[in-house]
Amino acid sequence: MRYSDSKLFIVEIGKRIKILRKKLNLTQFDLAVRADLEENAIQRIETGRVNSTLKTLLKISNALDVEFYELFYFSQDE
Repeated sequence: MRYSDSKLFIVEIGKRIKILRKKLNLTQFDLAVRADLEENAIQRIETGRVNSTLKTLLKISNALDVEFYELFYFSQDE
C-alpha cells in the first residue's frame, strides 16, 4: 500500500507498534523500559502524534524482538 499522506503513515506505524506490544502483553511502560524511552514517548508514537526517528523505531523493534521492517507491515486483519 502506498501512502501519499505522511500523517496517515505515521499513525499506521503507531497502530502497528501497539498491536505488537499487546501481543507480548506489555504495557506502554514495559515497552518504554525495554526500549530505554520515556513512557510518554511511547504514548505519542502509538497515537501518531510524533514522527519518530529511525533510531527510536530501531529501539522499539529491538524491544519488541521483531525485525525493523515488521513495524511497517500493515495488515487489514489485525
